[in-house]
Parts: sequence; structure tokens; C-alpha cells
Amino acid sequence: MKTVKLIATFTFISFILTGCFGDKDTIIGKELGDTSFINKNFSGNKIAFAALPKNMCSYINEAKIKELYPDATKILFDDGKTFQTKSCRFLVYNSEEEYNYLSGAIFAVEDQLAEGENWKETWELKKKVSKSSEFVSGLGKTAIWVGKKRELFIKMDGYMITITVPGSTFKEEEVAKNRDYKSIALKIANSTGLF
Repeated sequence: MKTVKLIATFTFISFILTGCFGDKDTIIGKELGDTSFINKNFSGNKIAFAALPKNMCSYINEAKIKELYPDATKILFDDGKTFQTKSCRFLVYNSEEEYNYLSGAIFAVEDQLAEGENWKETWELKKKVSKSSEFVSGLGKTAIWVGKKRELFIKMDGYMITITVPGSTFKEEEVAKNRDYKSIALKIANSTGLF
């Protein structure tokens, strides 16, 4: 019964959002039950959710960000005083101008809804509601890359980590650089030491 309610809820939400956002897809008519996206090599969390600090900037490697954005003039990190969740916001500046930066983030949230056996269905639905999403292997229990949003979602035991890659779809000079945001997301994720 919970599965039916979950599917009905996701169907309704995806149907409503399909008309509002260009990247949203519908799951109506799509088959469910594929479990090939599960990371069979996942042996458990390296760090429990309770052990993660509120300020997660220590997991973002500044040298790695500079390597991934060689045109960056500086990288700034949020000081952690404004965090409502376990997160870190970081800015990649492309010049000395005050507002010429790309914003990225990492945050962790408890994922109690998608625990037990239901997490597989929840993540299968999560992937199917976005046209630009794809499963990524080798991170956590599973991972989903949503290209349109430049977001990498990684399922762990009891929580989820989201990495938003610094970038822009409306700054012409940034778009012209044609960065491989998915590759950048995976390199940032692997440099955190969380997976």
C-alpha cells in the first residue's frame, strides 16, 4: 500500500511539474522495477550522518576546485555561520569583479523516507522525473546526475549528499567554455573522501 501511495504521489508531482519546468519528465507509461543502478560494491558509509559537521567545507578540496576551474582567480567558502543544514557553499570567481562568480555547494540531509527496501523504488522514480538525469556508478548505494541542474545526488545509508557544480547556463562566456559539469561533479565527489 505504501508503494502505491508513493508511486501515486510521485506521479502527481511529476505531472504537475512537467508543465512548469522543461526538464521534468513523467513516469506515466514507464516500467518500474529495474535495480541495475544499485552499487553492488557499496560496503557502508565511511562517515555516519551524525558525524558530519554542520560546516562541510572541510570536504571541498580547494586545490581540486582550482584544478577543475583553471581560469578561476579565487575560491571563497561560506564561513559556516549561516548554515541551516550540513552544507558548504563555495564561490569560484572568474575575475576580480564582485559578482562575477559561479556558485557551488555540497550538503547532506537525512533520507528517512527512502530507507529499507523502498529506497530502490524512490530512487528509480527520482531518476525518471527528470529528462536530463542519469544513473552514475561507483558512488554510495547509487547516484544520479541531473545535467540540467548540474546536480549530483548520492544515496548513502540513512542520508543523501547533493553536490551542485559551479556553473551557469545564462552567462555567455561561461557557456562558451563548454565545461563537462558531470566530470567536474564526479571529481569533486571523489575528492571529498566521503565515498
